[in-house]
Amino acid sequence: MKKLILALSIAAGVAVHAQPKRDFAVTRQDSIERTLRFAGSDVQTLDVRVTRGSIQVTGDGGNEVRLRIDRTIEAEREQFVDEARRDVRLETMDGGGTVGLIVREPHGAACGESYIGSREPWWDRTRYRVTTDVTVHVPAAVRFRVCGINGGSIDVAGVTGDFDVTNVNGPVTVRGVRGSGRATTVNGGVTVTFLAPPRDESLLKTVNGDITATFPPTLSADLRMKTFHGGLFTDFDVTPVAARPAPAPSRRDGRFVYRSGGFTLVRAGSGGPEITLETLNGDVRVIRAAR
Repeated sequence: MKKLILALSIAAGVAVHAQPKRDFAVTRQDSIERTLRFAGSDVQTLDVRVTRGSIQVTGDGGNEVRLRIDRTIEAEREQFVDEARRDVRLETMDGGGTVGLIVREPHGAACGESYIGSREPWWDRTRYRVTTDVTVHVPAAVRFRVCGINGGSIDVAGVTGDFDVTNVNGPVTVRGVRGSGRATTVNGGVTVTFLAPPRDESLLKTVNGDITATFPPTLSADLRMKTFHGGLFTDFDVTPVAARPAPAPSRRDGRFVYRSGGFTLVRAGSGGPEITLETLNGDVRVIRAAR
């Protein structure tokens, strides 16, 4: 099988500076379970957004959204536990075309929303940390928006609709999708497995980590790939797109090798929607699924 390898120089990744360690003397944990229901719309959307914590979403054959929230509150003293419960709000959406959960920090800040505010004085600094780990079971055919910032991975499996998945410090894994969309993070890998070729343009992107995308053998798309410190690999037979040709290949160990400092655009099958796969420090791998 012909394999295209776009090999680039390997260099050390960008250093990520550790945050100052906080000492919390008190830890409290609780769990909340809720059932949410869609209503009044032909298009059903799951929306789950947290600031700190992991998100796991599983598609199943039900018609309800089953939500479990495992919350950990760490505080300097007991009095700040109650403050955390008051200030960090769990906002659920139920009974409409969009259902889900938004974790709102003090002053209403939430993942995926712009926030303009002043830095708090030192004596009014936050004296607690809240971690919200969310597990969701959802009807398989919905589209989904999932957003996280710190402290956890995002893992979605068996949810087949269009997707918009955003993380900052943690990996993103989406398995068994049939739609198109966006999956991005900053520190962590992005792994997406498509059960059907995307019908529309899609973006898979990180800064520090690998991009791994698996497509069915019937894939017809234009692949727009880029890495700075890593390599670009695909199992598919591809051709350079005439309008934006890839550099002339050389051969190494019986494989085709391309070198490029920017985006490389190649066509799988007869072409189709543009799929962008981009990282700074890591490899990009486009895998042909077994039949």
